[in-house]
Amino acid sequence: MDNLTPKTPKLLIVDDQPHNLGILFDFLTRSGFKIFVALDGESALQRTEVTEPDLIILDVMMPGIDGFETCKRLKQNPSTQDIPIIFMTALSDTVDKVQGFKLGAVDYITKPIHQEEVLSRIQTHIKLYHLQNQLQTKTEELAHLNQNLEEIVQARTQQLIEQEKTALIGRLTQGIVHNLRNRIQLILSYKCLATGEMTEEAVSPETTFAYLEKMAEVTWDMSQILDNLMHKSKMDHSLQLTSLNVNDILKKELDFWQANLQFKHKVKKKYVLDEHIPLIPLVYTDISQILDNLIGNALDAMWDKEEQTLTIITRQDEDNLYIDVQDTGCGIPPENLSKVFDPFYTTKPLKGEEKQRNQPTGTGLGIYTCMQILKGFGGDIKVTSELNKGSIFTVRIPKQNNG
Repeated sequence: MDNLTPKTPKLLIVDDQPHNLGILFDFLTRSGFKIFVALDGESALQRTEVTEPDLIILDVMMPGIDGFETCKRLKQNPSTQDIPIIFMTALSDTVDKVQGFKLGAVDYITKPIHQEEVLSRIQTHIKLYHLQNQLQTKTEELAHLNQNLEEIVQARTQQLIEQEKTALIGRLTQGIVHNLRNRIQLILSYKCLATGEMTEEAVSPETTFAYLEKMAEVTWDMSQILDNLMHKSKMDHSLQLTSLNVNDILKKELDFWQANLQFKHKVKKKYVLDEHIPLIPLVYTDISQILDNLIGNALDAMWDKEEQTLTIITRQDEDNLYIDVQDTGCGIPPENLSKVFDPFYTTKPLKGEEKQRNQPTGTGLGIYTCMQILKGFGGDIKVTSELNKGSIFTVRIPKQNNG
């Protein structure tokens, strides 16, 4: 015996002839098997349930229910259907072997038996039986492991999506802080010029007033930036389903992006908004996150371009609203277009990877997150792109959705 079979395999021998049972019992006991016997089909069905043998040797020609009917019933029982069955017949018996195989038997042996041949067949089928059991167990374990892995991956992906949202706001806020710091420095410079601290010369009242006006303009600009930041912070924590106008959300997001120096000073902006877009039930933070990701990606795609143009269009048909976000950036290679919505795919270098100075990095979760949000209320997102000319991302939002 080997590790594919139990230490003492169990056999059930079914035959209505005690003489035949005796021969097989003695021979197979000496060969290391634990033997159980039954004199008819009914007894065999009962003993199989109790003893759970590793293999059954079943005589075909018996009184009462014959071997074929016994086999049929064993195969109909979930607890016994996988046990291998070897039919046993006399050389003089006229038996339809095909019928036996169709019923699920694995082999035939004939009486009088040839001990070495019978032993070899029994050992082979027991090994196969236990190998199949092990395979089934491993398959179930792998299926369970795969399910666990899928759950782990889904949970981790959701965690990364939340981190991506936080990181996006963090990157935007970092830009705002930098922007405000520059303005504070500008105010301090104006103050020094207004008071003459930088020149140590008397400053005329007119010059002082002019610098005070400039300080007021910069202060107002800072106030607008902070107001936009506070509004976005408040709205991005709103998870309530509300009837909203996509154009209104877009305008607020564009106001927020004015704090980004690239957006404000380098990018030419074109907006074509359908003013007849209806109110539809949406979660503000969902649309805000989608717009932030798409605008941010458009800016990243154009980061090293001399001519940077961002075009945003809102439009509608009978059933849907559409938002087109178009850039004049690097574009996406045709062979990579199908990967754009896969998690962790990005055309940008990952954080920590080698990159050019000031080149944006990515996580590969921004567009994937957009798609998952949109799928949640029956929408989707598509992309068209031309290498070195730019891309267009088109968001579709059903007018009737579940939010």
